Amino acid sequence: MTFDPVQICQILNEERVEYVVIGGFAAVIHGSALPTIDVDVLPSRSADNLDRLGRALTRMNAMIRTANDPVPTRLDGRFLASMPLILNLVTDHGELDLVFAPAGNIGGFAEWNANAATVDISEGIAVRVGALDDVIASKRGADRPKDQRALPYLESLRDQIEPGDHD
Repeated sequence: MTFDPVQICQILNEERVEYVVIGGFAAVIHGSALPTIDVDVLPSRSADNLDRLGRALTRMNAMIRTANDPVPTRLDGRFLASMPLILNLVTDHGELDLVFAPAGNIGGFAEWNANAATVDISEGIAVRVGALDDVIASKRGADRPKDQRALPYLESLRDQIEPGDHD
């Protein structure tokens, strides 16, 4: 399995899933050179959207990621609606994390989407990408060691993109 975030987003788009790219891949889209091994997406929790997301996950042969072997599960809208925080998956195109309740105090899909921008990540593939300030706030809220290490770089990137007072 190779990591192909563009293919993941293409399938989500083909199924008309409403989502915002957040996390490390969002930072990469904003220009970060920090490596990432997965795509974090924040989907709308509407029933129709979760059904579309389930179809996209089926197309990607998504399975629940565990410390050992991936666990096959029927990932339909009803199952996805029961997820409170996050669902870590492995797909034919790499790791995909569905984040239903991002760290930090930004809020859910509606708030992230309001601050997001539409960005072309490849020819014909546009995604909604979380604002860099929101990505930074989420990483600060997660307070994991890897996020803490990334913060100075991401804050510097933000200051290069948008000079001025942030915080």
